[in-house]
Amino acid sequence: MSEQKIPFVKFSVHGKPLREILRLHSKWLQGNGGEQAYIRGVTLSDMDLQKADLRRAILVGVNFLDANLSGTDFTESEIRGCDFRNAVLFKADFSSSDLSDNNFQRSLLAESNFSQAQANQVQFRDANMRDTRLYEVQMNSCDFFNANLNAAYFNHSVLTKCIFVDADLENSNFLRARLQSVRFTAAKLMDANLSSIQANDCDFRGAKLNSAKFSLANLCQNLFCYAEMPGCDLRESNLNSADFSGSSLQKSLFSEANTMSTDFRGSVLEGARGLTARQLSQSFTAMNTILPSGNRGPFVRGRRMELPVMP
Repeated sequence: MSEQKIPFVKFSVHGKPLREILRLHSKWLQGNGGEQAYIRGVTLSDMDLQKADLRRAILVGVNFLDANLSGTDFTESEIRGCDFRNAVLFKADFSSSDLSDNNFQRSLLAESNFSQAQANQVQFRDANMRDTRLYEVQMNSCDFFNANLNAAYFNHSVLTKCIFVDADLENSNFLRARLQSVRFTAAKLMDANLSSIQANDCDFRGAKLNSAKFSLANLCQNLFCYAEMPGCDLRESNLNSADFSGSSLQKSLFSEANTMSTDFRGSVLEGARGLTARQLSQSFTAMNTILPSGNRGPFVRGRRMELPVMP
């Protein structure tokens, strides 16, 4: 990333100074005549556009590679096919924007705002998105591979076919989110809040979910094979036909969870609390299952194997 950015004051777009385009756009936003900013197919790489007002602007095929867009306001804008790779977008605002086919790979998006945005096939691989707000977003086929989403907020979001493989989602919040075919393989979700999520056909294999909250979540038929889940809160969750084979669930909470056909074969349930004889009888256990009592399975009624081992 370049250390010194290019000021935009003398830069022209299609023969018109960029400064004038932004001035006219500001007047248009205020209802004082002017003209809506429509910028297409130009290169603004290495440009210094900090705190620019691009609300409700239309940006198509613009190259913002290595640009400084910190604090820029893209609220309700339409952004299609733009390249933001390596750009600085610290505290940028994309709320209620329409994003499609954009590339934010390796960009700095810390403390930015995407609330109520719609994003389709957007690339966020290796981006720094810590403390980002993504409340009520609708995202389809977006890629967050290896992104830093520490303490990001996805509350009430709708995510379809998105990829979070190897992403850092520690302390993130997905409260009441709806997830369809989302991949969290090997993601870090320690202390994440996934309470009351509706997850369908999601893949958490090998994820680190230490102390994550899943209370009241619908996790029916999801994959948690070989996940690290000690101290998780799964109270009142729907685990019907979910696959926890080979996972570590020591000291997790299961009170009133639905465990019909839940696969605990090879799981470590030692010290887990809230599991009843009925719940374990409805699930699948095997000789390589370690039950709450510390005994190896399979679970047999009447042997008090559901009682957590005392410390």
